[in-house]
Amino acid sequence: MMKTSSFAGIFLWVAFVVTKLITTNIDTLQYVMILLMFAYLVLVPLTLNLVPQKKNSFYRYAAILQPVSAVCAGVSFFLEQGLIAALFAVPWLFTTILIAIYGFTRFLQTWKKSTIFEVLIQLGLMYICIGGAWLVLHRTGMQILHFSDVIVLLTSIHFHYAAFVTPITMSFIGKILIKTAPVLKPWFKLIAVFVLLGPPFIAAGITLSESMPVLEFISVVEFVSPLIVFSILCLVYLIPKLDYTIQMLLSISFVSLLFSMSSSMIYGFAHINETVILGIPLMIFFHGFVNTFGFTLFGLLGVTSLHETSKTKQKSSLSI
Repeated sequence: MMKTSSFAGIFLWVAFVVTKLITTNIDTLQYVMILLMFAYLVLVPLTLNLVPQKKNSFYRYAAILQPVSAVCAGVSFFLEQGLIAALFAVPWLFTTILIAIYGFTRFLQTWKKSTIFEVLIQLGLMYICIGGAWLVLHRTGMQILHFSDVIVLLTSIHFHYAAFVTPITMSFIGKILIKTAPVLKPWFKLIAVFVLLGPPFIAAGITLSESMPVLEFISVVEFVSPLIVFSILCLVYLIPKLDYTIQMLLSISFVSLLFSMSSSMIYGFAHINETVILGIPLMIFFHGFVNTFGFTLFGLLGVTSLHETSKTKQKSSLSI
Protein backbone atom coordinates (compact mmCIF):
# COMPACT_ATOMS: atom_id res chain seq x y z
CA MET A 1 0.00 0.00 0.00
CA MET A 2 2.76 2.45 0.96
CA LYS A 3 4.80 1.67 -2.16
CA THR A 4 1.72 2.41 -4.29
CA SER A 5 1.18 5.66 -2.40
CA SER A 6 4.79 6.76 -2.96
CA PHE A 7 4.56 5.95 -6.68
CA ALA A 8 1.33 7.95 -7.02
CA GLY A 9 2.95 10.64 -4.89
CA ILE A 10 5.59 11.27 -7.55
CA PHE A 11 2.90 12.34 -10.04
CA LEU A 12 1.12 14.46 -7.43
CA TRP A 13 4.41 16.12 -6.50
CA VAL A 14 5.17 16.94 -10.15
CA ALA A 15 1.68 18.46 -10.43
CA PHE A 16 2.35 20.49 -7.26
CA VAL A 17 5.67 21.79 -8.61
CA VAL A 18 4.21 22.71 -12.01
CA THR A 19 1.31 24.53 -10.37
CA LYS A 20 3.73 26.41 -8.10
CA LEU A 21 5.86 27.43 -11.08
CA ILE A 22 2.80 28.74 -12.91
CA THR A 23 1.14 30.56 -10.00
CA THR A 24 3.98 31.65 -7.71
CA ASN A 25 7.35 33.35 -7.88
CA ILE A 26 9.74 30.65 -6.64
CA ASP A 27 11.88 32.01 -3.82
CA THR A 28 13.66 30.26 -0.95
CA LEU A 29 10.45 29.69 1.02
CA GLN A 30 8.64 28.20 -1.98
CA TYR A 31 11.63 25.93 -2.64
CA VAL A 32 11.44 24.61 0.93
CA MET A 33 7.72 23.91 0.42
CA ILE A 34 8.57 21.90 -2.71
CA LEU A 35 11.09 19.79 -0.78
CA LEU A 36 8.61 19.27 2.06
CA MET A 37 5.92 18.11 -0.34
CA PHE A 38 8.35 15.56 -1.77
CA ALA A 39 8.75 14.19 1.75
CA TYR A 40 4.98 14.11 2.39
CA LEU A 41 4.08 12.46 -0.92
CA VAL A 42 7.05 10.19 -1.66
CA LEU A 43 9.60 9.77 1.13
CA VAL A 44 7.29 9.25 4.11
CA PRO A 45 5.30 6.39 2.48
CA LEU A 46 8.55 4.81 1.21
CA THR A 47 9.92 4.89 4.76
CA LEU A 48 6.71 3.55 6.30
CA ASN A 49 6.83 0.72 3.78
CA LEU A 50 10.01 -0.49 5.49
CA VAL A 51 8.45 -0.80 8.96
CA PRO A 52 4.90 -2.16 8.56
CA GLN A 53 2.87 -3.75 11.34
CA LYS A 54 -0.44 -4.30 9.57
CA LYS A 55 -2.17 -5.41 12.78
CA ASN A 56 -1.28 -2.12 14.47
CA SER A 57 -4.28 0.20 14.09
CA PHE A 58 -2.15 3.37 14.39
CA TYR A 59 -0.02 2.23 11.46
CA ARG A 60 -3.08 1.32 9.38
CA TYR A 61 -4.82 4.65 9.98
CA ALA A 62 -1.62 6.59 9.29
CA ALA A 63 -1.17 4.67 6.02
CA ILE A 64 -4.78 5.41 5.00
CA LEU A 65 -4.59 9.11 5.90
CA GLN A 66 -1.11 9.80 4.48
CA PRO A 67 -2.11 10.52 0.83
CA VAL A 68 -5.12 12.66 1.75
CA SER A 69 -3.34 14.60 4.47
CA ALA A 70 -0.34 15.20 2.18
CA VAL A 71 -2.64 16.69 -0.48
CA CYS A 72 -4.27 18.88 2.20
CA ALA A 73 -0.80 20.14 3.22
CA GLY A 74 -0.14 20.93 -0.45
CA VAL A 75 -3.37 22.96 -0.63
CA SER A 76 -2.25 24.83 2.49
CA PHE A 77 0.92 25.93 0.69
CA PHE A 78 -1.20 27.77 -1.88
CA LEU A 79 -3.10 29.74 0.77
CA GLU A 80 -2.10 32.84 2.69
CA GLN A 81 -0.86 32.08 6.19
CA GLY A 82 -3.67 32.15 8.72
CA LEU A 83 -6.47 30.05 10.16
CA ILE A 84 -7.62 28.41 6.90
CA ALA A 85 -4.08 27.49 5.85
CA ALA A 86 -3.40 26.06 9.31
CA LEU A 87 -6.61 23.99 9.19
CA PHE A 88 -5.50 22.42 5.91
CA ALA A 89 -2.15 21.55 7.56
CA VAL A 90 -3.77 19.90 10.59
CA PRO A 91 -4.51 16.55 8.83
CA TRP A 92 -0.77 16.11 8.19
CA LEU A 93 -0.06 16.86 11.85
CA PHE A 94 -2.66 14.24 12.80
CA THR A 95 -1.02 11.70 10.46
CA THR A 96 2.41 12.34 11.97
CA ILE A 97 0.93 11.94 15.47
CA LEU A 98 -0.47 8.54 14.45
CA ILE A 99 2.98 7.57 13.13
CA ALA A 100 4.56 8.73 16.39
CA ILE A 101 2.07 6.75 18.48
CA TYR A 102 2.82 3.74 16.29
CA GLY A 103 6.51 4.20 17.10
CA PHE A 104 5.69 4.45 20.80
CA THR A 105 3.62 1.25 20.71
CA ARG A 106 6.57 -0.52 19.07
CA PHE A 107 8.70 0.75 21.95
CA LEU A 108 6.22 -0.58 24.54
CA GLN A 109 6.17 -3.97 22.81
CA THR A 110 9.93 -4.44 22.70
CA TRP A 111 11.55 -2.07 25.22
CA LYS A 112 13.00 -4.88 27.35
CA LYS A 113 14.82 -6.45 24.43
CA SER A 114 15.19 -3.56 21.97
CA THR A 115 18.40 -3.53 19.96
CA ILE A 116 19.97 -0.32 18.71
CA PHE A 117 18.43 -1.10 15.31
CA GLU A 118 14.91 -1.14 16.79
CA VAL A 119 15.58 2.03 18.82
CA LEU A 120 16.58 3.85 15.61
CA ILE A 121 13.21 2.91 14.10
CA GLN A 122 11.18 3.71 17.23
CA LEU A 123 12.64 7.18 17.79
CA GLY A 124 12.58 7.97 14.08
CA LEU A 125 8.86 7.23 14.01
CA MET A 126 8.28 9.36 17.11
CA TYR A 127 10.31 12.36 15.93
CA ILE A 128 8.18 13.02 12.84
CA CYS A 129 5.26 14.51 14.80
CA ILE A 130 7.52 17.45 15.77
CA GLY A 131 7.85 18.19 12.06
CA GLY A 132 4.07 18.03 11.70
CA ALA A 133 3.64 20.51 14.56
CA TRP A 134 6.10 22.99 13.03
CA LEU A 135 4.22 22.80 9.74
CA VAL A 136 1.01 23.92 11.45
CA LEU A 137 2.89 26.67 13.32
CA HIS A 138 4.26 27.96 10.03
CA ARG A 139 0.88 27.98 8.32
CA THR A 140 -0.68 30.01 11.15
CA GLY A 141 1.73 32.85 10.37
CA MET A 142 2.48 33.32 14.06
CA GLN A 143 5.86 34.78 15.01
CA ILE A 144 7.83 31.99 16.70
CA LEU A 145 10.62 33.42 18.88
CA HIS A 146 13.16 35.12 16.58
CA PHE A 147 12.65 32.68 13.70
CA SER A 148 11.95 33.81 10.17
CA ASP A 149 9.32 32.06 8.03
CA VAL A 150 12.03 30.06 6.29
CA ILE A 151 13.60 28.85 9.54
CA VAL A 152 10.21 27.72 10.91
CA LEU A 153 9.57 25.65 7.78
CA LEU A 154 13.16 24.37 7.77
CA THR A 155 12.59 23.07 11.30
CA SER A 156 9.66 21.06 9.95
CA ILE A 157 11.79 19.71 7.10
CA HIS A 158 14.56 18.82 9.57
CA PHE A 159 12.24 16.54 11.57
CA HIS A 160 11.02 14.80 8.40
CA TYR A 161 14.39 14.18 6.80
CA ALA A 162 17.13 14.12 9.46
CA ALA A 163 14.98 12.86 12.33
CA PHE A 164 12.58 10.47 10.55
CA VAL A 165 14.02 9.05 7.33
CA THR A 166 17.69 9.04 8.35
CA PRO A 167 17.57 6.87 11.52
CA ILE A 168 15.10 4.40 10.00
CA THR A 169 17.16 3.82 6.86
CA MET A 170 20.30 3.73 9.00
CA SER A 171 18.77 0.89 11.04
CA PHE A 172 18.38 -1.36 7.99
CA ILE A 173 21.76 -0.48 6.49
CA GLY A 174 23.42 -0.91 9.88
CA LYS A 175 22.15 -4.47 10.25
CA ILE A 176 23.76 -5.51 6.96
CA LEU A 177 26.93 -3.55 7.79
CA ILE A 178 27.37 -5.37 11.11
CA LYS A 179 26.76 -8.75 9.47
CA THR A 180 29.42 -7.89 6.91
CA ALA A 181 31.92 -6.49 9.44
CA PRO A 182 31.04 -7.59 13.02
CA VAL A 183 34.03 -5.69 14.40
CA LEU A 184 32.16 -2.43 13.67
CA LYS A 185 29.26 -3.22 16.03
CA PRO A 186 30.41 -1.04 19.00
CA TRP A 187 31.26 1.81 16.61
CA PHE A 188 27.84 1.57 14.96
CA LYS A 189 26.14 1.77 18.37
CA LEU A 190 28.09 4.92 19.19
CA ILE A 191 27.29 6.47 15.80
CA ALA A 192 23.60 5.61 16.20
CA VAL A 193 23.41 7.27 19.63
CA PHE A 194 24.90 10.50 18.27
CA VAL A 195 22.50 10.44 15.30
CA LEU A 196 19.49 9.96 17.59
CA LEU A 197 20.58 12.81 19.87
CA GLY A 198 21.29 15.08 16.90
CA PRO A 199 17.81 16.33 15.87
CA PRO A 200 16.78 17.80 19.25
CA PHE A 201 20.33 19.10 19.82
CA ILE A 202 20.28 20.92 16.47
CA ALA A 203 16.81 22.30 17.26
CA ALA A 204 18.18 23.68 20.54
CA GLY A 205 21.20 25.11 18.72
CA ILE A 206 18.99 26.91 16.20
CA THR A 207 16.78 28.27 19.01
CA LEU A 208 19.80 29.75 20.81
CA SER A 209 21.69 30.71 17.65
CA GLU A 210 21.19 34.45 18.16
CA SER A 211 22.83 34.49 21.59
CA MET A 212 25.09 31.41 21.26
CA PRO A 213 26.00 30.81 17.59
CA VAL A 214 28.78 28.44 18.65
CA LEU A 215 26.16 26.06 20.12
CA GLU A 216 24.48 25.78 16.72
CA PHE A 217 27.82 24.87 15.14
CA ILE A 218 28.57 22.27 17.84
CA SER A 219 25.14 20.71 17.36
CA VAL A 220 25.69 20.47 13.60
CA VAL A 221 29.10 18.85 14.11
CA GLU A 222 27.59 16.40 16.64
CA PHE A 223 25.00 15.25 14.10
CA VAL A 224 26.98 15.51 10.87
CA SER A 225 30.25 13.87 11.97
CA PRO A 226 28.80 10.42 12.81
CA LEU A 227 26.85 10.42 9.53
CA ILE A 228 30.03 11.14 7.59
CA VAL A 229 31.85 8.34 9.45
CA PHE A 230 28.91 5.99 8.82
CA SER A 231 28.95 6.79 5.10
CA ILE A 232 32.68 6.12 4.82
CA LEU A 233 32.37 2.82 6.72
CA CYS A 234 29.55 1.71 4.42
CA LEU A 235 31.45 2.69 1.28
CA VAL A 236 34.49 0.72 2.47
CA TYR A 237 32.94 -2.35 4.11
CA LEU A 238 29.39 -2.72 2.81
CA ILE A 239 29.09 -1.47 -0.77
CA PRO A 240 31.59 -3.97 -2.31
CA LYS A 241 29.52 -6.87 -0.91
CA LEU A 242 26.18 -5.86 -2.44
CA ASP A 243 24.47 -6.60 -5.73
CA TYR A 244 25.27 -4.14 -8.51
CA THR A 245 21.93 -2.26 -8.53
CA ILE A 246 21.92 -1.78 -4.76
CA GLN A 247 25.60 -0.81 -4.93
CA MET A 248 24.79 2.02 -7.32
CA LEU A 249 21.78 3.29 -5.35
CA LEU A 250 23.55 3.33 -1.98
CA SER A 251 26.82 4.64 -3.42
CA ILE A 252 24.99 7.68 -4.81
CA SER A 253 23.27 8.08 -1.45
CA PHE A 254 26.46 7.96 0.63
CA VAL A 255 28.48 10.19 -1.69
CA SER A 256 25.60 12.70 -1.68
CA LEU A 257 25.54 12.54 2.11
CA LEU A 258 29.26 13.33 2.29
CA PHE A 259 28.68 16.39 0.09
CA SER A 260 25.53 17.67 1.81
CA MET A 261 26.80 17.17 5.36
CA SER A 262 30.14 18.80 4.56
CA SER A 263 28.27 21.85 3.26
CA SER A 264 26.33 21.95 6.56
CA MET A 265 29.57 22.12 8.52
CA ILE A 266 30.94 24.86 6.25
CA TYR A 267 27.75 26.87 6.71
CA GLY A 268 27.82 26.42 10.49
CA PHE A 269 31.49 27.40 10.76
CA ALA A 270 30.96 30.51 8.64
CA HIS A 271 27.95 31.47 10.81
CA ILE A 272 29.95 31.58 14.06
CA ASN A 273 32.66 33.63 12.33
CA GLU A 274 30.02 36.00 10.96
CA THR A 275 31.17 35.42 7.40
CA VAL A 276 29.16 34.30 4.39
CA ILE A 277 30.55 31.31 2.51
CA LEU A 278 27.17 29.76 1.74
CA GLY A 279 24.17 32.04 2.31
CA ILE A 280 20.86 30.54 3.44
CA PRO A 281 19.28 30.58 -0.07
CA LEU A 282 22.33 28.91 -1.67
CA MET A 283 22.72 26.53 1.25
CA ILE A 284 19.07 25.47 1.06
CA PHE A 285 19.26 25.03 -2.71
CA PHE A 286 22.41 22.89 -2.86
CA HIS A 287 22.20 21.13 0.50
CA GLY A 288 18.43 20.63 0.18
CA PHE A 289 18.54 19.33 -3.38
CA VAL A 290 21.45 16.92 -2.79
CA ASN A 291 20.05 15.77 0.55
CA THR A 292 16.54 15.16 -0.86
CA PHE A 293 17.26 13.52 -4.19
CA GLY A 294 20.79 12.23 -3.66
CA PHE A 295 21.05 10.98 -0.10
CA THR A 296 17.43 10.42 0.95
CA LEU A 297 15.68 9.21 -2.22
CA PHE A 298 18.49 6.99 -3.48
CA GLY A 299 19.11 5.77 0.06
CA LEU A 300 15.48 4.77 0.49
CA LEU A 301 15.40 3.06 -2.90
CA GLY A 302 18.57 1.18 -2.02
CA VAL A 303 17.31 0.14 1.41
CA THR A 304 13.95 -0.92 -0.08
CA SER A 305 15.74 -3.10 -2.64
CA LEU A 306 18.02 -4.47 0.09
CA HIS A 307 15.05 -5.18 2.36
CA GLU A 308 13.06 -6.94 -0.36
CA THR A 309 16.08 -8.99 -1.43
CA SER A 310 16.60 -10.14 2.18
CA LYS A 311 12.92 -11.12 2.50
CA THR A 312 13.08 -13.07 -0.77
CA LYS A 313 16.17 -14.95 0.40
CA GLN A 314 14.48 -15.78 3.73
CA LYS A 315 11.40 -17.15 1.95
CA SER A 316 13.60 -19.22 -0.36
CA SER A 317 15.52 -20.71 2.55
CA LEU A 318 12.28 -21.52 4.40
CA SER A 319 10.80 -23.25 1.34
CA ILE A 320 13.93 -25.37 1.00
